[in-house]
Amino acid sequence: MSPDRRSAGVDPAVAARFATLADARRAMIALEHAGLDGNDIELLGRPVDAARVPRDPKRADLRLVFYLVPRLAGGLALGAGAGFGLGLLIAGALMAAGVVSWSWGAFGICVLIALFPGATLGVFLAFERSVGVAEDWSLTFEDAPPGPVWVGVYTRQDEVRARARQVLGHEQPLELR
Repeated sequence: MSPDRRSAGVDPAVAARFATLADARRAMIALEHAGLDGNDIELLGRPVDAARVPRDPKRADLRLVFYLVPRLAGGLALGAGAGFGLGLLIAGALMAAGVVSWSWGAFGICVLIALFPGATLGVFLAFERSVGVAEDWSLTFEDAPPGPVWVGVYTRQDEVRARARQVLGHEQPLELR
């Protein structure tokens, strides 16, 4: 836990209010992509307090699956396509240089050898870019009553505070403090 993390009576250095938990999730991911530590990000507000006591974890898990699957499928397709293209280049270069004699089998093996690592890397990168490490990130999938949600950033560093303010401002919050 970061030393800047909230303790009783400490207000966040920067806070932004969003209309929904999904909007807050996007802001949390944007903050993490900008290099802020997930331990310094917290959700605040009545909907968050209600989400801390899950009523139906299966529904939240299903929302998480529907959030991740399209992103992972996109990463799989992009990675497989890049691996396939790299495999074509490698196969063509090896065969043109005479390192491997021409055959459809050798050509196919070269392509497949690059395709699978490309697909794996694509899924890994898509997962890494889609999932937040902030402790409260998973709460954004829970059932919660409607109402504004605050994303708070706890830091004592001026540079981090300025970056958080800039990132949250780009996420179009209802209010920024």
